[in-house]
Amino acid sequence: MDKPAVNLLSVFIAVYEHRSITLAAEALEMTQPGVSNALKRLKAQLGGIELFVRDGRGITPTHSAIQLANDISPALIQINNALSNLNQFSPDTSRQFKVLTTETTLQLLQPLVEASNSMGRCSIQFVLSPNTETEVLDQLRLQQADLAIDVAMFGNPSYSAELLLEEDAVLICSKNHPRIKDAVTQAQFYQEKHITIRARRSDITLADFLTHDLLGPRKVSAECDSLLSMMALISRSDCIGFTSSIIAKQYAEMFNLRTLTPPFSVRKIQHKMIWHNRNQNSPANQWLRNKLSQLVNEA
Repeated sequence: MDKPAVNLLSVFIAVYEHRSITLAAEALEMTQPGVSNALKRLKAQLGGIELFVRDGRGITPTHSAIQLANDISPALIQINNALSNLNQFSPDTSRQFKVLTTETTLQLLQPLVEASNSMGRCSIQFVLSPNTETEVLDQLRLQQADLAIDVAMFGNPSYSAELLLEEDAVLICSKNHPRIKDAVTQAQFYQEKHITIRARRSDITLADFLTHDLLGPRKVSAECDSLLSMMALISRSDCIGFTSSIIAKQYAEMFNLRTLTPPFSVRKIQHKMIWHNRNQNSPANQWLRNKLSQLVNEA
């Protein structure tokens, strides 16, 4: 059996990760016939072993493909890292990075990046993180994003994380709220209606994720995709909601909101930079992580 070339194995891994020849071709900047031909050559070199089977409109890896992917992925990552290290990164080279981010760090970092005079010819496109951890990790794994900034506690060994900043979680209500003034009790917390955020971490709401106590059922008036939408709704109602202290400090006065200490034990909100291990030693990714840390520390 001939030893498969690294480029054929790289095509195989791309198809394996995307479960699609079309998406793999886009990621590799190849044509679909080129990807299909590479898979045929690899199959021939492996003695005719079937790697993928049709499944509806997509494809599914066979047991042999799963075993092969598990065996060769770490080695391919090491090869790619070694090649990346040969290419020294310079911010004077035009490049756009894509960073998935929490709303808090979006509000904090985007103005800092735009005002920075040390970005060279590089730019950063910030995109709000998807609603679940799985979607965040998938985008990093499929190289659809260079970095993520998130509050989740990822335990996946294929990814690395570094604390970027931490802050407090706070409750907010309208300054004109008829029942809540300078403090809120647990009884009031459950009596009032809530505006919540759609995002989930560890399959629970962000409020449940951030509290040490097990929260009981709440009366939910609305579920929003953004903290600013939540604040706008709370400003025009008697509802309450959890938010970030950084966001509250920026926008509470604008929305005529009162900031309150939650009546529960609440953990710090930790915004962490997360990247796939393939980028651990990438000069470009290291520069990106260092630049964001520098901007936060100087703010």
